[in-house]
Amino acid sequence: MKAPAFLFYTGDFLSSPDVQLMEAHEVGAYCLLLFNSWQSDRPGYLTADENRLRRTARLSADQWAGSRELLLGKFPLATDEPTLRYNPRLVQEAHKQAIKRERLAANGRKGGRPEKHLLSKNNQLLSQNLPAEPENPPEEQMLADNEQKLSSEKQLPPKEKANEKAFNFSFNTSNEVEREAAEAAPPAPAKPERKKATVPTLAEVQAYAAEQHPASADAQTEAAAFHDHYQSNGWRVSGKTPMADWRASFRGWMRRRPQFQAAGPHGSGQAAPPARARTAPKSTDPTRWS
Repeated sequence: MKAPAFLFYTGDFLSSPDVQLMEAHEVGAYCLLLFNSWQSDRPGYLTADENRLRRTARLSADQWAGSRELLLGKFPLATDEPTLRYNPRLVQEAHKQAIKRERLAANGRKGGRPEKHLLSKNNQLLSQNLPAEPENPPEEQMLADNEQKLSSEKQLPPKEKANEKAFNFSFNTSNEVEREAAEAAPPAPAKPERKKATVPTLAEVQAYAAEQHPASADAQTEAAAFHDHYQSNGWRVSGKTPMADWRASFRGWMRRRPQFQAAGPHGSGQAAPPARARTAPKSTDPTRWS
C-alpha cells in the first residue's frame, strides 16, 4: 500500500543551510524531486537518469547545469541499486510508516479473534513471565514496617492518655445524643399535593351554563363554543398557562358576550357591571387651567 503523505517539518526545511543557499527555482525543483520520489513505486527513490530528473524538476538545461550538484547531493546513489537515487529522510519516513501499518494490521487481527482465545493466550503469557516471588510479600512487608513504626513511636504519658480518653468519650457521647434526638423527632409533615385541574366535558359545561343562565337559549351555544375553544388550546389560558378553574373562566366568557351583559346570570334583574374607564374624565372647570 502506497503511503498518501509524509511528515514535513517546514521549520527544519526553511532553516536548512542548503535550502537557504538555493535560488527560487532550485527550491521549487527540490520540492518537485521530493514529491515525485515519494509518489514512486518505491517511496523515497528516483531514477538515476539525469535527463529524466531534469524534466521532473522542470528545469532548463542551463538551470540544471548550474543546480545539478546541489540537487543531486540531496539524492545520493543507492548502494543496492546503482540505477536509482534516494533521499535518506524520505526512505526513513517510509520505513516508519510501514512498521506502523504492520502494527495496526496486527492489532486488527488480534481484535478479530474470539475473546476466550485472547484471554487464554494472555494468561499463558503471564504465567510464563511471572517474576520470582519475593522473600517477603508486599503485604507482609508493609505490615512489618507498620508494626516497627508503631513500636518506635514515642509513648504518650499517662496524663495525656487520660485526656485523650476523656475527649474520645465526650465526642462519642455527644454523637449518640444527637443521633437519639434525631430518631425521637417527629417526622416532617408531608407537603400537600396540589390538585390537578380537571378538564370538564361538554355536558358539564352545558349543565353549568343552564344553572347560571336558565332563561337564556343562547347559553348552551356559548357553552359549546367555550368548550371547543379551550379544548383546542389544551385548556390553557393565553396559550401557555394551565386553566385553574374552568367555572370562573366560563363566567368571564359569558360576561364578555354582549347579549349577557345587560342581563345578569339569573335574568334581567341583575345589571351588568359598569365598563371600566380607560382614562380619568377631564375637568370642565376653566379656573382649573388658569
